[in-house]
Amino acid sequence: MRNTIRFSWLLLLPLLFTLSSCNDDLLTEQPSNFLAPTNFYRNANDAQIALAGLYAGQMRVQGYVGGDAGVALLWGLHGTDEIIIPPWAPAGRLSLFLWNFNPTLDVIETVYQRHYEEINRINTVLNRVGMMGEDQISDEVRADVLAQAKALRASFYFNLVRLYNRVPLVLEERENLENLEFTQAEPGEIYAQVVKDLTEAIAVLEPASNVSRISKGAAQALLGKVYLQMGGWPLKQTEKYADAASQFGAVIASNQYALLEDFQQVFDYENELNDEMVWVVQHDGPGVNIDGTQNSNLGTFMGPAGRLEEGAGWGTAWLATKLENTFEREDLRRRVSVAYAPAPRVMEGDSTEGPNQWKPWKWQKPNPNNWGNDTPFDYPYIRYANVLLGFAEADARANGTVTQEAVNAINLVRARARGDADPNKVLVPYTTAMPLEEFIDAVLEERYLELAFEGHRKGDLIRTERAVEVMSSLEKQTAVWPGAPEPAEYKQLWPIPQSVLDLNPALKQNPGW
Repeated sequence: MRNTIRFSWLLLLPLLFTLSSCNDDLLTEQPSNFLAPTNFYRNANDAQIALAGLYAGQMRVQGYVGGDAGVALLWGLHGTDEIIIPPWAPAGRLSLFLWNFNPTLDVIETVYQRHYEEINRINTVLNRVGMMGEDQISDEVRADVLAQAKALRASFYFNLVRLYNRVPLVLEERENLENLEFTQAEPGEIYAQVVKDLTEAIAVLEPASNVSRISKGAAQALLGKVYLQMGGWPLKQTEKYADAASQFGAVIASNQYALLEDFQQVFDYENELNDEMVWVVQHDGPGVNIDGTQNSNLGTFMGPAGRLEEGAGWGTAWLATKLENTFEREDLRRRVSVAYAPAPRVMEGDSTEGPNQWKPWKWQKPNPNNWGNDTPFDYPYIRYANVLLGFAEADARANGTVTQEAVNAINLVRARARGDADPNKVLVPYTTAMPLEEFIDAVLEERYLELAFEGHRKGDLIRTERAVEVMSSLEKQTAVWPGAPEPAEYKQLWPIPQSVLDLNPALKQNPGW
């Protein structure tokens, strides 16, 4: 018997509570930092506290978090050509790498459940703050809180539609267990709501940089990502590429963001809210977060082999040597992204232990520092390099040719990676003379290198219809090889959790499952 049966399993819409399976009639509030709505929304301070709760919810689902529920980790990274999962890794993560998961896999249920928990909290804030009068909150503050909440809801539904495709689209606060037989919305309807939420947020939010809250640029950058996805598989609405280029271009034109000169400094935990960060999922730690499901695992998942107390990481993710081989040898990003030797000797030089010891790195822990599962690293959901590369791809696709603007954007990223090396020999700048398809391939490879381990690879492979081909050709690379992945087109969409289908007959499983 499971300890709890959550509302999201019953109807895909949790109501800020959990049900005890030992006593289904007993409703108990979740012991967390999230607030129940009754008699709470009295003034602007209460509205800000409620908004802070939504940001805490973002920690639980968006990046690399405790409890194996972060979308960037489980969906964006696992089952890609960035990491290899060894045979002794947790069964759920190993299944994701091998593409042999099924509707009963616990992590697929957990990701689904937590998203709807957070969406219902957002809907509560939108409803309750929206009803607050002028005597309780100013129009300006109310509009700002609502805009940030809408952007967060858009980000969660963007996750759900990419992972599960047809899901319930719930936009109203739910306070009880009545009328819970929700049906699934078509992907186009979900994307339309995501666009609507972000468009309304953009109209209100102010430009800002070096902040952890959602600014106008953050919402514009996410909308650009949404349009870029809509242009690819499965919708293939190619007219959206122009919209994507417009949104990314607006972020660039705002002059709010810039690439840091030193690639490694982008990920320094003492300098995380830097000029390159557009949308940040901010974590405090160690030992600061209230709920273990909000803790950041970046510093230990992405770490060299060895002992945790010597600055090492977990032994459940190895570097895909394909990624290391794709870097040019003088690409400055290579030594930041690849740990070639075990801790604490990780900085000794290249390839000191051979590929069997290569680990993903990037978020480099001070040595010694055993943070375990609770690191202080923020997750960079969208950074400026992502915006530049998104613009380069979208602009070229929209125009059907390689424009100077697209070339300029990608060359900025390559110039930073080149450093002081000779541009005629290292990361040679691209020109408008490149054929369109060759340029698109170049942008996608640049994304592979620049954004490694940041949770974007799976989305890029799926939207460009390359996931099955890439993962089918992934070869044995290390002594920890667990076997070849078994990708298939239908597996590009996660199945609707079986427990949800069992409890809500109105829902239908994705094709192929």
